[in-house]
Amino acid sequence: MEFTSLEEAFAFYNQYAREAGFSARINNSKRDRVTNEVIWKTFVCFKQGLTDDQRNKQTKGEGVQQRKERQRGEVRTGCKSMISLVKNQTGSNWKVATFVESHNHPLSTPSKVHLLRSHRNVSAAKKKLTQQFSEANVPTCQQMRILEIEYGGPELVGCTERDIRNYEQELREKEKGIDAETLIELFACEKEKNCGFFYEYETDSDKRFNRCFWADHVSRRAYSVFGDVVVFDTTYNTNKYGLIFAPFVGVNHHHQTIIFGCGFLSDEKADSFVWLLKTFIEAMPNGAPKVIITDQDPAMTKAIAQVFPQTIHRYCLWHILNKFSEKLGAVIFHDNYQSIKNAIKNSTTPDEFENSWKEVLKVGNLEKNEWLSLMYELRHKWVPAYFKHVFCAGMSSSQRSESSHSFFKTYISNKNSLMDFITRFNRALRHQRHNELIADHVDINEHPRTKTPFPMETQMARVYTKNKWMEFQSEMSESHCYYVQPISIGVDLSVYNVMKFQSSSSSKPRLLTHDIQEDYISCSCKKFEFDGIPCRHMLAFFRINQVFHLPEKYILKRWTKDAKVGVIFPVGEQNISDDPERNLISRHSQLSYKASVVIDDASLTEEGTNILKEQLEYVHNIIQDLNISKKCNNVSQRKTSTDGTRDIIDPSSVRTKGCGKRLKSSKEKSIPKSRLCHGCGHRGVSHDKRNCPLLQQGSSIDIHHNTDEDTYEEDLPSVAGTNSV
Repeated sequence: MEFTSLEEAFAFYNQYAREAGFSARINNSKRDRVTNEVIWKTFVCFKQGLTDDQRNKQTKGEGVQQRKERQRGEVRTGCKSMISLVKNQTGSNWKVATFVESHNHPLSTPSKVHLLRSHRNVSAAKKKLTQQFSEANVPTCQQMRILEIEYGGPELVGCTERDIRNYEQELREKEKGIDAETLIELFACEKEKNCGFFYEYETDSDKRFNRCFWADHVSRRAYSVFGDVVVFDTTYNTNKYGLIFAPFVGVNHHHQTIIFGCGFLSDEKADSFVWLLKTFIEAMPNGAPKVIITDQDPAMTKAIAQVFPQTIHRYCLWHILNKFSEKLGAVIFHDNYQSIKNAIKNSTTPDEFENSWKEVLKVGNLEKNEWLSLMYELRHKWVPAYFKHVFCAGMSSSQRSESSHSFFKTYISNKNSLMDFITRFNRALRHQRHNELIADHVDINEHPRTKTPFPMETQMARVYTKNKWMEFQSEMSESHCYYVQPISIGVDLSVYNVMKFQSSSSSKPRLLTHDIQEDYISCSCKKFEFDGIPCRHMLAFFRINQVFHLPEKYILKRWTKDAKVGVIFPVGEQNISDDPERNLISRHSQLSYKASVVIDDASLTEEGTNILKEQLEYVHNIIQDLNISKKCNNVSQRKTSTDGTRDIIDPSSVRTKGCGKRLKSSKEKSIPKSRLCHGCGHRGVSHDKRNCPLLQQGSSIDIHHNTDEDTYEEDLPSVAGTNSV
């Protein structure tokens, strides 16, 4: 036989091996001494030859101990089956010179032949499919189950789960050393496609990737509308380098979480935060936010004061309240936490809070507690009474950012490379933005049901988004439980008490002030100023004074259906092309279904089977030529695009605050561990707050809760749930 190429020859011999029940592999070759061209090639059985261990046993005897590194058994048996080909001297064809058919081992049966190495192959289509499955966080074992269903059984898939895992390992190996450079190249490509995309990065003196920031045109446009309040927090375990992920988060008009921009940092020092915040302001329209909410981090606080001097900086109230159990000790916390929380939660003015705080500390004999003194000095950053008059979109903690971290971590893990991270992050971002489209769709096609024929309720059902409408409707319903009592009626200013019918002795009236000159009312609960929604006390005043439509001054546009109408943010149009990888799953499913129908019809007759085989062979050759030419074009384009890239070294592994405990010496480990009892303050090996006699004596103390039904803060940690996160 003669073949036009070695590839054709091996394909033929491998097919023969499949029919016979063995696996083929490429073996030796010889080259011409003058032209260095291959002129002789052999293909052999996969059991041909012997391993080094087998040769050592033959030469040195069976008693030699061999070091085994793997549990895999011996495959080679010295089989002589082979085929050799020689290139014709007068042409380019290859001619069979030697063919040995016999084997020295049993051959595989047809039911097992698909497991042999040369008959397993992760095709280009399967490689792209598995990459897309990985982007969807589908485990490799489940990827195999999907392929088995698609192809009709594991024996028809053409590869095993181990082959797919090996391919994934190959991809990880290819990314080593070029991960950061590939990420920056991706950002540059996005910038070319859309001028609204923004990115910035920095490297250290060794050209090692250090930090970066990026934001697409959708995030920047969202900031121009909803960037008045920003929540900023960092999180860990999002990539294999340990880089710190720092997203800027806000809420849209549906009160859904949105992303304004993201950054990677190699440390949490003030200089890194300063760089990130300056880059954020450079990327975003409308300047710095009015309010920013963060955790109580000294470096972050210093950076914000430097970059955002006019921005109101608030600490997360939830995080601070959760520190009380740790800082105060179990007994003191158990006895005083509820009183402290009531002072924080129920105070409506700074003076009221300061008086209540001093009273609580005096009763609990806590005036000399250093941590409480420190928190009192920082009270203007975390106590609600000091910023109830400031619009914060209803947020008093950074839990909005925490929930965003939790959402993104369902897509990413600490094993991801930077490119893996950005691929999965973009997918999560698309999912998040699709939720906004769903909410917009509901607002357009559904009209909320009103509970009363009151004109104001009907008016706001058309204006507010569904989420804010439900909040407004709740306030409207509650307003019927209140009556308004005038305190003083003046020419310029009138003051009213708004009381609840059948109110308890612990509830206090809300003070409503009406500026007659400006025709503006404000309530002491400050819900309108803090949330942007009129409170039940204001609505009760409107109802009693026969104000049937809510004035425009009390309608915050950011909560309306038209929040984004009229906002112009100049960005380039996205260059959307038919991405073959994006539509691969759809095309693959269509072809699989069509092929199965054709095979079912053709297999009914011998004539139909022969016709289909001939046509499939013809079509396959055409498609192979098409794919080869397209692959060459892609390679040339890739080479052109990478010629001007900058040399960026992958980041080093970062040790962050959340990476774990410090390393201990063997001497330190040998010392018996002693615990500090937060009940009595003594240390002991077996003495802690679980068996402390002093704590057990104090556990019977009853704590009376003092709640305010008109408080609009987020839920705060209770005594029973103080250790929950």
